[in-house]
Amino acid sequence: MRTSVVLIVVTAVVLSVTSAAWSFECPARIEEAKKAIQKAEAALDKAKAAARAAARGPLNKAKEMLSHAEAEHKGAGQDVKKHAEAVREARTAQGYAEEARIIAEKF
Repeated sequence: MRTSVVLIVVTAVVLSVTSAAWSFECPARIEEAKKAIQKAEAALDKAKAAARAAARGPLNKAKEMLSHAEAEHKGAGQDVKKHAEAVREARTAQGYAEEARIIAEKF
């Protein structure tokens, strides 16, 4: 019985710490996405016209996802699910930015 109570208390503490961690993870992921977008824009500036045209779509999608992530984080408050969505959107934005950078550099 005592072991069960201790296990429940430990689980509750871990879950409360984990939920607070999401709010701290959002700004870091958003910053990573911003840096990836900056790198993609720099690569687009050096790219040929065909590569620029091909990379513009993913870059615009990255910017759109980043703005969604920032808005989601700003309005999340203590809602863990909204923070998780902001992290997902920031990581997706980073992926689109990386795609645009690779297209611009390798096309």
